[in-house]
Amino acid sequence: MVRVSKFRLREEILIRLYQLFFEVMSRSAKKDLFFEIINEIFSPTEKIMMAKRITIIYLLIKGVDQVVIANTIKVSTGTVSKYAVMFYNKDTKLVKLIRRMIAKEKVLDFLDDVFADIFIQQGIKIGHWDLYWQHKRKKDRRETTGL
Repeated sequence: MVRVSKFRLREEILIRLYQLFFEVMSRSAKKDLFFEIINEIFSPTEKIMMAKRITIIYLLIKGVDQVVIANTIKVSTGTVSKYAVMFYNKDTKLVKLIRRMIAKEKVLDFLDDVFADIFIQQGIKIGHWDLYWQHKRKKDRRETTGL
C-alpha cells in the first residue's frame, strides 16, 4: 500500500493541491501525453493500484461476479467487496461516468454487429469466412464474459 504522511494538511491547502493536480492532468488531453505524465509522477505501484480500483468499479457496474474480478485482476475478494459496498446503489460521479462509457460501448457493439451482419457474408468473397468467424468469436466472448 502507498504510504502517506501522518501529518494532516489544512483543508484549504489540500483543495489547492487537488486544483493543481487537476490542472496538470486536464492539460494532457492526448493519450500519449497523459501516459508520459502518469509515468513521470506515479510509481509503478501507484499506477497499478489506481488502475485496479477503477477496473474493480467498472466490472462491478457491468455485473461481473466478485470472485471472478478478484481472480482476474489479482486482488483479494475483500478488496472487491469493499468497493462493492462503497459504490452499491450509489450514483456518484464516477459511477455515472462509467455507466455512460458502458452505454456507449453497447451502442458501438450493436453497430459493430449490424455492420458485420451486412458486410461480412461467409463464402461470398475470399477471406470473409475468416472475418465471419473472427466476429462471431468476438461477439460470443462479449456475451459470455459481459465485457
